[in-house]
Amino acid sequence: MTTARTLLLGGRIVSMDPAVGDLTGDVLIEDGTIVAIGPDLKVADGSADIVDASRHIVIPGFVDSHRHLFQALMRGLAADWSLFQYFTTMFGVLGPHLSPEHMSLGTALGAYDALDSGVTAVFDYSHNQSTPDHTDEAVHALRGSGIRAMFGYGGSMAEQLEILSPPFKSTTPSNEAEIRRVRSQYFSAGSGLLTMGLAVRGPDSSTMDVVRADFKLARELGLRINTHIGMGALDLNGRPNVTRLHKEGLLGDDLIFGHCNLLTDEEFRMMADAGVSASVTPEDEAAMGHGWPPIAELLKAGIRPNIGIDTCMAVGGDPFTAMRFALAVPRGLANQRSLADSVNPWTLDLSARDVLEFATIEGARALGLERAIGSLTLGKQADIIMIRTDHISMSPVLDPVASIVHHASRQTVDTVFVGGEAVKRDGELVGVNVAELSRRASAAAAELLDAAGVLPGWAPPPPGGH
Repeated sequence: MTTARTLLLGGRIVSMDPAVGDLTGDVLIEDGTIVAIGPDLKVADGSADIVDASRHIVIPGFVDSHRHLFQALMRGLAADWSLFQYFTTMFGVLGPHLSPEHMSLGTALGAYDALDSGVTAVFDYSHNQSTPDHTDEAVHALRGSGIRAMFGYGGSMAEQLEILSPPFKSTTPSNEAEIRRVRSQYFSAGSGLLTMGLAVRGPDSSTMDVVRADFKLARELGLRINTHIGMGALDLNGRPNVTRLHKEGLLGDDLIFGHCNLLTDEEFRMMADAGVSASVTPEDEAAMGHGWPPIAELLKAGIRPNIGIDTCMAVGGDPFTAMRFALAVPRGLANQRSLADSVNPWTLDLSARDVLEFATIEGARALGLERAIGSLTLGKQADIIMIRTDHISMSPVLDPVASIVHHASRQTVDTVFVGGEAVKRDGELVGVNVAELSRRASAAAAELLDAAGVLPGWAPPPPGGH
C-alpha cells in the first residue's frame, strides 16, 4: 500500500504543544497523521507532496465548539436583533418554512465558510431536526464538505418554539427513536471526520424531567452533550440551573455549556470540579443580550474556555474576529474596574496566546478530541492551517502569535488541511464551485424570506412582559 506523504517546508510553526514549542521548520504528514516536526526534515525524492511554507505561519486548525451551521443561509439577517428577537423570529417565523433542502444548503454553506477561515473542526449545534429528512440532509451536507464535525442533534423547531410561551420551558420529550436511528445509521462506527453529539435544550429551556431523560439517553449512547445555559432572555428568575444539575448528580466532563453569562462564581466552581467545558461566543454575547462573556470568571474558577461563533445570522463566521472579542472584552472590563478605582492599568492579565489556545487546543478538549487534534503534536491528525506572512496586513511578523490573533483574517488563510487532506489550497477552496454555491444560497434565502414574510432589516417588537 502506498503511503500518502505531505511535507510542509520552512514554516514558522506555532504548535500549541508546550513540548514542541514554536520554531521555524518542517511538518511531515503521513496518511493524515503528523509524524515529524523539526528543521530540515528529509524525504526521498518524489515520495511526498512538497508544500512551500516559508512565507507562512503554520498552526493547528481552529476548533469551533458552538456554531449553528445551517443558519449561514440567513447570514446577517439578525445583525440588529436582540437575543429575544432572534428567538421569536428564528423559531416562530422562519423555522416553520425551513425545508430539508434549506438545511442541506445552509449546512454546506456554513461548513465551507468555516473551512475557508481555518476552522477545521466544529460542533454543529443543529437545532432544526423537524423531520428525518431535515436531519439526513444536514448530515449529508457535513459529510460532503470535508470538515471535521460533531453533529449536534438539536430537536425540532416545534420543541424550540415551546420556550417562547408560558411556562417558558419545553415539556416535550426528545425524539428518542429518531436519535437512536441517526446514531445507528450514520455514526455507529464512531470514527472518521464525523461524530455525533446531542444539542439539548437543557435546564434553562426545558423541565428537569426532560433534562434527566436527555442526559440519560446521551450517556447511554456515548454522545457528548452541548446546551445553552445561563444566558439572558430566558428563565431570568429561575436560576441557578447549574446548581440544579449539580444537585441531581448530572454534571460531568462530557458536557459543553454554551455562554454561561449569568452564572455565579459558585456554579463556575461546580463546573470546574466536574470537568464541564465552557464555550463562549463573545461577539454575539456582547451584542445580543446574553450578558458579558464570562471569560475572566471562568479563568478564576480554573476553567479554560473555548470559543464558538454561534449564529452567522447575527455575526461573521471567522475565528479571528471571535478571538479578538475574546481578548478585548475581558481586558476592557478589567481595565474599566481599575480606572473606576483611579488606577491606570499597567499589566494585562489575558494574552494573545491565551485566546489562541481557547480557539485550538481548548476547543479540541471541549469536543473530547484533544488526543487527536488541537495542536501540532506527533501522532495527532493533521488538521493544519497555513497563514500568509507576506500579506500587506501581516508584514512584518515580529510575534507570530500576535500576528495570528490581531492581524490575520480569512484572506490570509492560504492552505487548510483536515486529516491531511487539503480542503483549501493557494487561497481557494478545493473542489468547491463557490459561484454556483453563492447563486443557490441567494435564491434559497430569497425563497425562504418570501415564504416567511420577512424583509431584510425587519425586526420584531418584543412580546409583552419581556
